[in-house]
Amino acid sequence: MNRPESVRIFDPAERGPHVECTCEEYQSNQAICKHIYWLFDGLNAVLLNPPATGTQIINGGDVVAHVSALYSRIGLRLSSLPTSLSATHDEIASDTDDAPEAISSPTFPSSCTDQIRDMLSVFDPTALPEEYGQEFDAIPTGDRRPNIYIPNNLAATIYRLGVHDASVFEGLRKAITHDVCANVHFSKLRARAREVFAKFDGYIENGPSDGAPSDDLDVPRCANMLRSVVDQICRIRNHRLSGGPLSARVKTRVAETLVEILQAVCNRNEDVYYRIGWDRDVDGDEPERNRNLYAYLIDDPPRFGPSTANWMKETFIIDRLRQMPADEWRHLIERLTSIVDQIRDYMPDEDVPPLAYTKLERMIQDYTAEAFEPSSSSVQRRLTLGGQRESQRRRFE
Repeated sequence: MNRPESVRIFDPAERGPHVECTCEEYQSNQAICKHIYWLFDGLNAVLLNPPATGTQIINGGDVVAHVSALYSRIGLRLSSLPTSLSATHDEIASDTDDAPEAISSPTFPSSCTDQIRDMLSVFDPTALPEEYGQEFDAIPTGDRRPNIYIPNNLAATIYRLGVHDASVFEGLRKAITHDVCANVHFSKLRARAREVFAKFDGYIENGPSDGAPSDDLDVPRCANMLRSVVDQICRIRNHRLSGGPLSARVKTRVAETLVEILQAVCNRNEDVYYRIGWDRDVDGDEPERNRNLYAYLIDDPPRFGPSTANWMKETFIIDRLRQMPADEWRHLIERLTSIVDQIRDYMPDEDVPPLAYTKLERMIQDYTAEAFEPSSSSVQRRLTLGGQRESQRRRFE
């Protein structure tokens, strides 16, 4: 039995093909095939009222332009469209034997409702898309157009209007692009990381607050919150890349945020309770890592059990950087080299290097070996000379 062919429709705002098919005819010469013509007839019948006649479309370029123009309408009816197309299948197939056996859902980054929530959330100073507009979930999004106006809620009114009016959705998408959304949301996550450090430093300086206990961040809680922020940053990056390309500036911004967090942790290699001016209740067998943020995350992290999420067990930030293309972090090579030197300085000569040091040093060496001539690389010279400096590890007994 032959595998059914499938037709895919891509966002016309992105570069690359707008419509493509998996069949041999299309793949061999990129010519508009019978399956794309079949899809045109089906979308024409389902989405347009009154339908445009197929005889008005003469060449393949017109077909692609017409199908591509329906992209936003496809998003609005993504869940019901396969059923509607199936209902027209027999009628179309009765006139031609060219209908494909099956058709895949269009390549759409997410549902229309998710995209509108994503766009509107950029105007909230702190909320990420999944945290924004919880009241939107109660707004009906069926095919029947309701009363659009929602009293005292401009965002919800725009949300409903965007869901039920393709031209409004298209206008929002042109003004608030995927890149704009990604850039704003990564900025929010960078701000969250900085807020975690500020709360941690405030707790160490002043002791428990009179407010919510969540504001009191000791070493383990601060470390786990930073791990959570890092996981959010990388998960959102990967999700957005799966839905379409991101600009180089947005991708490098992610790397900059991760390196900033890593540097801030390395700068906190000390017993944070050594000189506190407040009384702290502590168990007698408190692990040393619970008093040192750098040790907890990099030098001597806890041994997590098998049921712990993988993002909690990975080498903090460095594993994530190693998974990214070098183009996204190569402009940070001097900062990364400085972090390697800093970790090395913390190590007594007889100590086994922490895994983070070994991985990061290897990542830098692999990159510099490919990108520079060893004789002229200042980065390589720093790596060589840094290992001969006397260890200056700052560790409180």
